[in-house]
Amino acid sequence: MQDNINVKPASTRKVGVKFGLISAGIGVFIFLVLTLTGMNAFDNKWSFLHIAIGVILIILAHKEFKQSGDGFMSYGQGVAIGFWMALVSVVIGGLFTWIYTAFIEPTAMEPVYEMQRMKFEEQGMPDSQIETSMEWMKKLFWPIYFFFGIFFSVLIAVIVSIFTQKKNPQPVF
Repeated sequence: MQDNINVKPASTRKVGVKFGLISAGIGVFIFLVLTLTGMNAFDNKWSFLHIAIGVILIILAHKEFKQSGDGFMSYGQGVAIGFWMALVSVVIGGLFTWIYTAFIEPTAMEPVYEMQRMKFEEQGMPDSQIETSMEWMKKLFWPIYFFFGIFFSVLIAVIVSIFTQKKNPQPVF
């Protein structure tokens, strides 16, 4: 009987996609709860909640990757898992949110736009400039949402991976 079995680590993409789907589901749930209770789901005060959930899910994904493989995870593998999580979560969650705010409940974005309009007014911007800025905000909101959602999610994965990596002491050739 052979005791020395070569264990192939799980795919970073497989683990990342799995936890990205979980993250998207949680994000959609939180968005719906906030929106249906009349709260502004895009308010910055909810960022801490999303970051905390993201960090917990990245840690769980890294743990699953190590447990389903040889017990090790390089820094690059940790970041790759975080990238796949970010991509899946932001694309699915963002598409759901966009469809919801564009077709199901178009007024859900009004608090976001009104908050920004008030900031512009407080800065003393003329009305014509405010209108132009609001038009551009409405055009660029979703591309910026997707870009920065993925960017900051990967940044969190970069930081978390520093602490969750477990280097294999034996070099693999």
